[in-house]
Amino acid sequence: MANYHCKICNIGFQKFQDKANHIRWQHKDNSEYFLKLKEITKKSNEKRFGKWVNEVVYCYNPNCKQKTKIKYREGKKREKYFCSRSCANSRGPRSKETRDKISNSVSSAWKNGLFNEIDYTSSNKRFSSKIEREIVKHFKEKYPEDLWKSGGRKKLNENVYMSRDLYSDKLKICFEYDGIWHFEDIRGQLKDKQMKDLELEKWCILNQYRLIRIDEECFESIEQIEKLIYDSDEMIIKIGKRY
Repeated sequence: MANYHCKICNIGFQKFQDKANHIRWQHKDNSEYFLKLKEITKKSNEKRFGKWVNEVVYCYNPNCKQKTKIKYREGKKREKYFCSRSCANSRGPRSKETRDKISNSVSSAWKNGLFNEIDYTSSNKRFSSKIEREIVKHFKEKYPEDLWKSGGRKKLNENVYMSRDLYSDKLKICFEYDGIWHFEDIRGQLKDKQMKDLELEKWCILNQYRLIRIDEECFESIEQIEKLIYDSDEMIIKIGKRY
């Protein structure tokens, strides 16, 4: 039994959001009803997530300090805000903590033998999952101004090349959708995957690129990725228990 009905065509829906999407695309010319639904949706979201707050703050980049307008939900104001993505990615010299993190990750890789007995000269065909392809298509079509790209073959050092699931040189962000091949040794590929993942993280830190990784088991929606990319400023983000 349907919980919600469109008052214009009387079609039933189980979820309110399905009804809202139906009206948004099928009855967008009916401005009075559309505006009423928009107001109902606004009140519902405010009740669930809090009201929007508009504020003017100073850019967190010590070399900028420019005033910038921000928007956040009540009770969810972040500590750091930047006037632009490029400003967020150019916060000056790396801290000692960041340098130590790079050094420790490389030392750990050597101790665990990840740099040994791996043939990086062979170039196997790269496969991508259906969800990964949908993610790439979404960002390329919805945010063409950010110049999103995927795949490619970028040289990290003499023997290692990386191929990124999704990246933007304009925003200085790399995104990886990690399937089972990154966590389990199915066909003897795990060491190779671990090495390339480690090298990519090291490259991102050294070049001040943000890196976002999501374990496929924890993937919720493309909107989840949008928030991590556009509403967060953390340099390294890993979502999942298997990392």
